Amino acid sequence: MSEERRDLAALAALTAAALASRLWFRIDHDEDIDALRFALGVERFDVASLRPHAPYYPVLIAAAKGLALLGAAPRAALALVSAASGAAAVAFTALLAREVAGRRAAAFAGILALASPFLWLSSEKLLSDMAGAAVTIAALWLCARGRRLRRAADAAEAERAAREASAARARTAALVLLGVGLGVRLSYFPFALACLAVIARSEGGRLAWLARGRDLATGALAWLVPLVLIATPRDLVATTWVQGLGHFTRWGGTAITVSSPADRLHGVVWGIWANGLGGAWPDAPAARWLGAPILLALLAAAALRAAPLRRAARAARDQPELFASALAYFVWALLGQNIAFKPRHWLPLVPLLIVALAAGAAALAPALPAAGASRGRALRSAAPAALVAALAAQWLADAVALARQHQAPSPAAAIVGFLRDAGAEQRPVLTRDLDRMIQEGAPGRRPMRVRGDDELVRAVEQAGPGGALITSEALSPAARDALAGRGYAISVRFARPRSRYVDALWSDLALLEALPAGSPAGRPLPRSPRGAPSG
Repeated sequence: MSEERRDLAALAALTAAALASRLWFRIDHDEDIDALRFALGVERFDVASLRPHAPYYPVLIAAAKGLALLGAAPRAALALVSAASGAAAVAFTALLAREVAGRRAAAFAGILALASPFLWLSSEKLLSDMAGAAVTIAALWLCARGRRLRRAADAAEAERAAREASAARARTAALVLLGVGLGVRLSYFPFALACLAVIARSEGGRLAWLARGRDLATGALAWLVPLVLIATPRDLVATTWVQGLGHFTRWGGTAITVSSPADRLHGVVWGIWANGLGGAWPDAPAARWLGAPILLALLAAAALRAAPLRRAARAARDQPELFASALAYFVWALLGQNIAFKPRHWLPLVPLLIVALAAGAAALAPALPAAGASRGRALRSAAPAALVAALAAQWLADAVALARQHQAPSPAAAIVGFLRDAGAEQRPVLTRDLDRMIQEGAPGRRPMRVRGDDELVRAVEQAGPGGALITSEALSPAARDALAGRGYAISVRFARPRSRYVDALWSDLALLEALPAGSPAGRPLPRSPRGAPSG
């Protein structure tokens, strides 16, 4: 079998293994309000009703609707799209590593991407992140391939025209794909703009900017035109404005709404190291401390590969789209995304970090001390593979454990299930973010959305002697103190926490009960399906 066929067979096996593993642990419940809105959008797309929320993700919804037409339930369709995207991301990570650092790095990157806990868990979420990351990494692979073909054209004069044409087609396909990707996950736009700027600048002239801008626009118009035709322009503009304004000024977790530099720096380190790379952290699985030295060694190898500065500059010149787009997205995420509480916003950078780890591992053998004996050469060749295999084994065990935890309902979903199954009750459920989930999942309840501490305290007082139920994300320390000062007792009615490496934001979400002084205790808590008290 030729080398090319062996590589294709290995890539097919890698992709199949990734798809099977992601499908094995798929879920069929709404973990949070965003997942619910995606499922509602697959059932019936409606911009004004936030089915789903802005920017509406029309390409993702269309893909899931296509599977729904074949008989899949909305959540199953989303799970299939996410799992397939996860498998594609693994394959394109390996392909990108091959373009950047050769066959050995491709093998290392494929193994690490397959085992990565962050990539695996992201492939289980019924959200747009994994699909957007898959499109992005595929486009970056096309950019890297175009660069390699262009360098090969410069070196091979006889085949220059054909290779230049192939390189140009790869760049065109990359930009069109990035335009389509904006309809999968719009927040990944820095990759599209950075690649457009780098490609147009390298080709030179105003005509190049127009031509490459047309490529990007072609991909974007493929979903934007149908979106405008399906959703009335008035609803589209009004809803987008409200959602965009809210994201940047009230609840989006941007540098405006979460302005603490310490919180945002913590979000960078915890998000990229402890989540994206599965690194050791005090509350992370203990086994990560075994893999941490290997991870640090591979990161050091990747850094040494880029040192001294002239090598880094050469690497940036060889693959400018990768460097420019990664930097652009990092800045955008740092300032415009909720990285303080949602590490999933670092997802598109993780495949690039895996490529860097793989390239560093592939470069380790020449860096080891030379030895004249064949045994020494074999050792130098095997050592990087052993490091990658050890890290992949630790990652794989971690990924399986997190995926198993992820199959249980999230704390938010568990609360909705508790409210649905606990029987009819007239007390209001005060919440800041779960009202839509409760309305859809527990229609017999009376959720009431509160937007501030004063509104929550008034709602509790107006609930009467029976008190009120409160979801914990709505109860600030100030509101708790205000209720205590009015004689209210706060207790946990229901809680089903799980690891914050599975649910980064609402890992300890609970349903609380606020009772006025002198009220009888609440009814006994029902028992959980596992036989333990639910609270």
